[in-house]
Amino acid sequence: MNKKLRIGLRIFAWLFVLAWAIYGLSYANKVYKGQRCTKLEVRVLDSARLNFVKAKDVYNTIVKSKNSPLGMPLSRVNTHKIEQEIYQMAAVRDVQAFKTAKGVLRVEIAQRQPVLRVFNAKGQTYYIDDSGKILPYSSGFAANTLVANGNIVEPFKVVPNLDITAFVDSSNGSKESFIYKLYEFARYVSSDKFWNAQIEQIYVRNRNHVELIPLVGPHIIVMGNLDNYETKLKKLKLFYEKALPAEGWNKYSEINLKFKNQIVCTKY
Repeated sequence: MNKKLRIGLRIFAWLFVLAWAIYGLSYANKVYKGQRCTKLEVRVLDSARLNFVKAKDVYNTIVKSKNSPLGMPLSRVNTHKIEQEIYQMAAVRDVQAFKTAKGVLRVEIAQRQPVLRVFNAKGQTYYIDDSGKILPYSSGFAANTLVANGNIVEPFKVVPNLDITAFVDSSNGSKESFIYKLYEFARYVSSDKFWNAQIEQIYVRNRNHVELIPLVGPHIIVMGNLDNYETKLKKLKLFYEKALPAEGWNKYSEINLKFKNQIVCTKY
């Protein structure tokens, strides 16, 4: 076989492959345009641990809307609009909607992650998520997270999705508001394996007298204010590791960390 013939056959083969690909794409496009949405699948991530968003509720919201995608030509299903509607749910962090060639509309939702539940001085309760935004309390589900109660007064009206990191103490613009300090402390505790398992409640008498209620032991932990909380907790952890195993967990009613370079304990 001469060189020119080999080149000609190769060109012909590539042209055949190209023509077949164009035909295949054209055929797939025709099939896609004629395909209708036959099924809606909703998946909520982390549903085993969190249950703020229920797949059934999202499913019903979508199919009961004026523009229900079920039965609609797949090419007319507006996934961006569906995502924007689901984003209106306060507990939704992220949502992705996409279509398959088999006529299935899939929706995947990531939930917001609470780090603190607040019971304020007005009797209101709500969550703060790990990004610092308010997440409304749902009567159908309570997240297993750190709780703060007592004399907590916010410098804002409690509304969903409000970003508490935008608020500073009005008396001193260079300092964070107390609710922000609570959020920072809760985020630190939730990210630390030891303290997340040990501390279950924060009780606020005032911003300069904060108490922690541990899960293990009958004592309370007096923090004073929340300044330098990392240093205070390191000091407490050392006390837990060195002193309490020898003296016993039931010996003290109070462990006070508010004094610099020392721990003051009150016996029963």
